Amino acid sequence: MSARFFATRRFLSQQSTGAPSRWKKPYIVTYATIGTCCSAYAYNLYADDQARKRRFWHRNFIDKHLIFTRDNYNAGRWWTMVTYSFMHTSALHLAVNMLAFSSFSPICISTMGLRSSAALWLGGSVSAMYLTMLGDDYKKNQASSGSSRLITSFGGRPLPPRAQGNPENTRHIGASASLLSLVTAVACRTPWHGVYVIPIPVSIPMYGAVGGFAVFSIIAFAQDLVPFIGHAGHLGGMAFGAAYYALALRTKRFPKR
Repeated sequence: MSARFFATRRFLSQQSTGAPSRWKKPYIVTYATIGTCCSAYAYNLYADDQARKRRFWHRNFIDKHLIFTRDNYNAGRWWTMVTYSFMHTSALHLAVNMLAFSSFSPICISTMGLRSSAALWLGGSVSAMYLTMLGDDYKKNQASSGSSRLITSFGGRPLPPRAQGNPENTRHIGASASLLSLVTAVACRTPWHGVYVIPIPVSIPMYGAVGGFAVFSIIAFAQDLVPFIGHAGHLGGMAFGAAYYALALRTKRFPKR
C-alpha cells in the first residue's frame, strides 16, 4: 500500500502552515527510521553468515533479544515486543515495508506530531503481539476441542484443513503492524486521501484500502490463508491506530491549509 510521492508532497504542503524548515523534520525522522531498519537487516545477514561459520553469538543475541517469540515473552524479555518491528526477514520484506512507510510517515508526523507518531509505532507493535498471542491461544483451544476453524465451509464446500503450528516457536518480525497503526490513524484523519494499492492501477480512498485490508486479515486469520503472514498482528496494529486516533487525536487541533 503506497501513495505516490507527489501526492504525499502535495498533501504535506496543504497541511503544513510553518516555514519550509518545519516540514523537513518528518523526512529526517522517516529516513532515520528507515536507516535503523536497514541496519538491523544488515546485522541479521551478518549473524546468519557468522552462524554458517559456527559462530552463533550474534544469531543467539538476535533470537533472544531482538525477535519476538512466546518464549522470549515468557522469559521476561518484554522489549522484544518493540525491537522485532525493526527487523525483517528478506530484502523484499524490508523494501515493501519501507516503501509504504516512506509514504505515510511524513503525513503522520506533519499532521499529528512526532510524539503521536512514535506512540502509534510503539503501541501498534505491542498491541500486535498481544493480539497475536490471544489468536494463537484461541486457535490452540479450538484445535483441542475439535473445531479448528471459525468458518468451516464456503459456498457449500468444505475448506481444506489448516496447517497446525507451534505458537511457542513462532518468530515474529517486521514493521507491518507498526506501519498499519500509522496508516490507520492517517486514514481516520483523511479518509478520502487517495492511495495506490498494488496491483490496483488507480487510487482508492484510504478508508477503502484500510477497511478492505482489515476484512482480508480477518478472513485470512480465520482460515489460515497465507500462514507465513501475521494476520492477527496486522489487526492488532490497525486496532491500536484506530483506538489511538479516537481517544487521543480526534479532538486535537491539526494544522489547516
